[in-house]
Amino acid sequence: MVKKIRKTIESANINFLIGSGLSRPFLEVLNDVEIFLSDSQKTSAEITAKKKEYFNKVMVGNLDIINDTSNMNKDDVLTNYKNFYKILNNILLKRENSILTKQVNIFTTNVDIFSEKALEDTGIEFNDGFHGRFRPVFSLSNFKKSYFKKSLHYENTSEIPVFNILKLHGSLTWKYNKAANKIFLDCNLDCVKKVKADLSNADFDKSYKELIIVNPNKEKFEDTLVKQYYYDLLRIYSNELEKENCLLFVLGFSFADEHIRDLTARVADSNPTLKTYIFSHGTSTTIYDNLRDEAKNRNIEIIVPEVGKNYDLKTLNADIFEKIIAESEDVVDPAIGITAP
Repeated sequence: MVKKIRKTIESANINFLIGSGLSRPFLEVLNDVEIFLSDSQKTSAEITAKKKEYFNKVMVGNLDIINDTSNMNKDDVLTNYKNFYKILNNILLKRENSILTKQVNIFTTNVDIFSEKALEDTGIEFNDGFHGRFRPVFSLSNFKKSYFKKSLHYENTSEIPVFNILKLHGSLTWKYNKAANKIFLDCNLDCVKKVKADLSNADFDKSYKELIIVNPNKEKFEDTLVKQYYYDLLRIYSNELEKENCLLFVLGFSFADEHIRDLTARVADSNPTLKTYIFSHGTSTTIYDNLRDEAKNRNIEIIVPEVGKNYDLKTLNADIFEKIIAESEDVVDPAIGITAP
């Protein structure tokens, strides 16, 4: 399997679809939250209580990430993210294909900041859609920019890897300014701090609505701006997967979002050159089976861990992506019988 994936990577446009499973155990996965919040029989008090639980288990912990607060689970997850991006960066640098761009698209429904924090801490180039220094503003036009580096003493120019972080469900770092009608970077998570301060008073719902995120319910959107960006980002997701010789890795994602599930299935049918690898957290693949079986091009493959293992980010790094690097460094040339450099 590793050899097969490595061979595909050599000639493919690389994309990832990442879900909340990769941020466990520091941030929890609330599998029932969408069903609960979409239940018309629930009272407003029950809905508010569930939103508070969702906030406490998925969002408030991000304050520990930006403050570098010591927490074993947080430190382990952040280390896994750092290793993940360092490994991918290495894979791109070793890729022999000089025609393809050294960009990787990270599509994620996570609103947490693990990816941004990991990339900034490791010094790897990334693009989260913001531009500017003193008051960075978000725009979809800021994505898909290539980065090149020129030697100080020679005229050697080379493209360096860059990761596009496309947050399909919004982000805790997004802050809407109504007067400017723009989204600015909230690097200190002031909106999260405000919601935390209002957890126990009547202002909670008002503060919660200021978070620029897609709600985990059937209606999803508190305002039209979030809805607009959601569909614009889905359009980018679709366009990227429509490219020839495209590769999609699905990690920690359950396809609970029906729009993303249907779009992924539709693109798999329309683009026979798209190859999708879905890594199942455990050995049960029920949530993915229909998606694979309905793909007329048979270009969706489900990969399960060995019995007794789970595919969390640490295991994926060790069992899959690190081995891809090892494969690329240990390719035997059958013509001469020695390891190629």
